Amino acid sequence: MNGMTAIATRTRTARLVCEAGIAAGLAGLTALAAQVRVPLPGTPVPATLQVAAVIFAGAAAGPWRGLASQLLYLALGLCGLPVFAGAGAAGPAAAAAATFGYLLAFPPAAFLAGRFTGRARWLGSFLGLAVIYLLGVGWLQAWAALSGGNASLAWALLAGLWPFVIFDVLKAALATWSAGPLRRRLS
Repeated sequence: MNGMTAIATRTRTARLVCEAGIAAGLAGLTALAAQVRVPLPGTPVPATLQVAAVIFAGAAAGPWRGLASQLLYLALGLCGLPVFAGAGAAGPAAAAAATFGYLLAFPPAAFLAGRFTGRARWLGSFLGLAVIYLLGVGWLQAWAALSGGNASLAWALLAGLWPFVIFDVLKAALATWSAGPLRRRLS
């Protein structure tokens, strides 16, 4: 191995370690945001700060790093680490929870938030939020049907969208706005 090859290999390795560190840090931020959990009456979906963390991940780090961070977050939770909101909501059993659809939406939401940040940053954050609601409410409705409960779309919207939408829009806007300085440093 000549000197230039060794330098290039070290540079690639350093870059990979840096990328992994960014993804891990943003996954950690999402895990912390999940711990801020406020149960709401009439819905199995708690209010958390996760939407802000997911949108921030994509808007600050870009589409691919944001996607990677949320895939890592999901993997950590499905492996049994207590990173999801709620007591006992870890491991493969988390996939049977009423809120798992929201978690599945986090990777594409972070990707969209990052993808459009450069040109139309607000569009990306609101597309990401729309994906979170689409998958989250859809999963919630399916969960209710399988649980023998009220599986109407009206109930799913009432339990999984309407109590959250105003604050989630504000959280997404704040996350997108606050991600700007970090995005410039990471570019």
